[in-house]
Amino acid sequence: MRHSHPKLHKLRRCTSFEWIYNTCDNSDDSNDGRMVIRLGEDVAIYPLDDRAVQMQDGSLPVMSYWYGKVAEIYLKTGRQAQERRLAQNSVVLSEVCVGEYEVVLSNHTSVVDMYCVEDHANIVPYDEEDIAQHQIPTMTLYNRWTIDIEFSRRRNVMYMEGVNIRLTEDAELPDSNALRMKCHQWFNEKCVVDLGRQLHSNVKVTMPPVYRGIDFDPRFMSLLTMPIRRGGSCGIVGNAVILIKVKALLEEARKIGRLPEGWMDTLDQAMLLIGDAIIPRYYCINCTTAVI
Repeated sequence: MRHSHPKLHKLRRCTSFEWIYNTCDNSDDSNDGRMVIRLGEDVAIYPLDDRAVQMQDGSLPVMSYWYGKVAEIYLKTGRQAQERRLAQNSVVLSEVCVGEYEVVLSNHTSVVDMYCVEDHANIVPYDEEDIAQHQIPTMTLYNRWTIDIEFSRRRNVMYMEGVNIRLTEDAELPDSNALRMKCHQWFNEKCVVDLGRQLHSNVKVTMPPVYRGIDFDPRFMSLLTMPIRRGGSCGIVGNAVILIKVKALLEEARKIGRLPEGWMDTLDQAMLLIGDAIIPRYYCINCTTAVI
């Protein structure tokens, strides 16, 4: 980072450029030592010294980097090239509502020297309204928050006028380890344990008459009563996508009179390992009668 920036309006702009850097690796990879940067891409930015604490293999932890989205690319004649990008730093809003690998998109802009750019970054957008979204792998950066900060200048002094924090998709906000009730509300599991009443008996499915002549696999029937959960063993996105696939299989079974061959292959095998003992059931603390 530089304390004095060039006058950006005098610099040439471009939509992409190829950066070639020195490397001690003698690999035959044709892309070795080259990186193409384009507008709109996410990049990892090498942090200040106090955050650059290397691991034993010499690399930095994922959350030690700063992250940015390239908004403009400015080229300076001579030895130096600079980029301007939107800073997408990991702003901790709360230990409850921000996950371990979650970063927050902000409207802060800064000029970053190309020498500070470590690599491209893969930041997965997380739309909480889309319960059919594919699972976000562990140790993967993701984003759902946007923070907008408004500043004003009075003489030579900058003042912060306000801060607007919102979900990027304006969706409902479940906790990072939450259970969903039948009344379509999310509750933190700790709140349910403290205030709710656990259901110890097995939950059985009462099938409508149209399904009564179909012989369903007991494992399939247990999936129909699986509680919807996000966080913990169910991952960031949760297990709702499994129930969507189960309902699709149920409709197909109604048409052909049985479950289709290989029905388990259509489901996430990892989710099938999540049994009743791992996801406890409770009476809903909101509507009192529904069970999760």
